[in-house]
Amino acid sequence: MQAIEVKQREHQESYKKEREPLAHLSWRQRKSALYKANKKLMAMRPSEKLESQELSLPLIVKGDVDGSVEAILNILESYDAHHQCQMEVVHFGIGDVSENDLNLAETFSGTIYGFNVGVNKSIQQMATKKGIMLKMHKVIYKLIDDLKDELSSKLPPSVKENVIGEASVLAMFDVTVGKKKVPVAGCRVQKGQLDRKMKFRLVRGRDVIWEGSLTALKHHKDDVQMVKTGMECGLSVDQDIEFRPGDEVLCYEETETRQTISWDPGF
Repeated sequence: MQAIEVKQREHQESYKKEREPLAHLSWRQRKSALYKANKKLMAMRPSEKLESQELSLPLIVKGDVDGSVEAILNILESYDAHHQCQMEVVHFGIGDVSENDLNLAETFSGTIYGFNVGVNKSIQQMATKKGIMLKMHKVIYKLIDDLKDELSSKLPPSVKENVIGEASVLAMFDVTVGKKKVPVAGCRVQKGQLDRKMKFRLVRGRDVIWEGSLTALKHHKDDVQMVKTGMECGLSVDQDIEFRPGDEVLCYEETETRQTISWDPGF
C-alpha cells in the first residue's frame, strides 16, 4: 500500500510540474500550447495512442464566451486524480460544436463538453455515426458533475471480499478418481458455512497456499452444496496441493462496487 501511495504522489507531482508553464497563461495562450502538444500526439502510431489512452478521458471544451471557457478551465486545473484516471483537455474554444471538434474527438477518442452552445442536426448525426459523446450543459456545476461521473465510469470496479465460512483441516487422504489419485482434506467447519459455488483459500500460518474453486464437497459420502458450523466434510480443489492438519480453509464471496473519482472541485 505504501508503494502505491508513493507512486501516486510522484505522479501528481510530475503532473503539476508539467502544468506549471500553463498556469499563468490566458486561455488563448493555453490553446496555442495545446495545439503544439497535440500535433505530436496526432503523429503517434495507433498502438502508441491506445497505450496512452488507457484509463484516460481526453476532453474538448466549448463555451459561449471567453469567461465561460476560462471558468471551466480554471476548475479543471484543480484535477488531482490522475493516479486513478488521466484527464486532459486536448482542445477548447468558443462557439457551437463544429465538424473540426468532432474530428479532434475522433482522433483522441475524446468527449465533447459544451456550455451554453448549440449542436446542429448534421453535427449531431455525424457524432452519432462516429460514436462521439456530446455532453451539453447550461449550468457549470452540472457540467462538472457530469464530468466526474464520466471519469468514475472509466475506473475498474472495487472488489470487496467477504469471508462467509472458516474450516480447519483435520486430516489429509487420497481418493481414486478414475486412474488418478486426488488429495482430499478432511475438515470441520469452525464458523459460518462452506458453499461450494463460492471461492476458497487455503492458509497455512500466514501464507496463502492456494486460491480457487472446489471440485468436490462431501458430507460423509454424500455430495453436498453446503456445510455449516460444526459439521465435518471432505473437500478437494482444482489444483494438486498437499493439505496439512491445522491448515485453515476460508470460503469467501466477492462483490463489485462502482468506484468514484476522488477529485473534489470544491462545490
